[in-house]
Amino acid sequence: MDWQAVDRMAALVPPGPVVSRQVRAGTVAVLRRSALQAPEWIAEITGLRRAAAQVASHTDLRVVDRAGLIRASAASLRGLMAAVPAPPAARLTRTAGAVEVAGALSLISTRLLGQVLPGTHALTADPAPGGAGEPTPRLLLVAPNVLAVRRRLDLDLLDLPTWVALHETTHAIQLAAAPWLSEYLVGQARDVLRAVVRSIGGQDQHPALSRRMGRIGLGAVLAGKGPALDELLSASERAGLASLVAALTLLEGHAEAVLDSVGPTRIPSVHRLRAVLSRTGSDTLGVGPGLGVGSLLHRLVSLDAKEAQYVDGVAFARAVIARAGHEGLNRVWDGPELLPGPAEISRPDLWLERVG
Repeated sequence: MDWQAVDRMAALVPPGPVVSRQVRAGTVAVLRRSALQAPEWIAEITGLRRAAAQVASHTDLRVVDRAGLIRASAASLRGLMAAVPAPPAARLTRTAGAVEVAGALSLISTRLLGQVLPGTHALTADPAPGGAGEPTPRLLLVAPNVLAVRRRLDLDLLDLPTWVALHETTHAIQLAAAPWLSEYLVGQARDVLRAVVRSIGGQDQHPALSRRMGRIGLGAVLAGKGPALDELLSASERAGLASLVAALTLLEGHAEAVLDSVGPTRIPSVHRLRAVLSRTGSDTLGVGPGLGVGSLLHRLVSLDAKEAQYVDGVAFARAVIARAGHEGLNRVWDGPELLPGPAEISRPDLWLERVG
């Protein structure tokens, strides 16, 4: 992949709504203020006070434009790909892959309202020598997209940024509450990419699929133009994918369940906001999933994650909170073995029974 070409093409993305400098600066200021206040609110709701304090002091908060989101996502995806062995590619192939990836990232960049990128050396394509410590997680809020959604749906000037900031900050707190989670997500996602690369390279066990994949580059697959993931994975790899999808489903469901506790005293128009966003759909708005190891890879994984699975994630979190409170749900952050499995996401009673 020609990653420098991806960065150059990021400048071609439409910038978003045309507004005055004052409106643009105001939107950025509200988003930043909302994100700085969010950890304390989430700590009160979830009890994850230590994780919230860590996010407040150690998270790299950035209010970005669409091009900035593309560059950050591309850097994350590049780091993810750096440890995936792949055969050498011709310059034309690398450029074509860059065009495909840049196009897909450009589309995503017009929709996502925010994203959290884990702070882990596993996502650093060019790690600094000497081991300068673990990279800082990044919380990205996309100002032009928040402004566009607010205008299109006639939402409150202050309340929508607050909602988005709470949602994305919850994802950052999830990572802080579970120090193992970043590496787990990256490792699982990298296994998926290894299988894709293996198929493209003709190493798949199915000759017909290998011939088919031989005409498709990695960039096209990452852009969602290749076969379904089930066609590329072995049985054990499909099980790994199912576990990754279950984890992402939980994380999104948890963030939604946290927002259930936000009332009009904090967001005055919360009832209308919740109704409008629910009616419009998170996939259309781009308010979730916010936690990614590169939004493009998240999209690739989500091709096999039906909308119903994200609904299952919210239902799982709400059911556990109803029976065991946030304290009970917080058990999931203790280790990967306590994450709900694919069967448990739709049956929270099974998870509750297993973890006691």
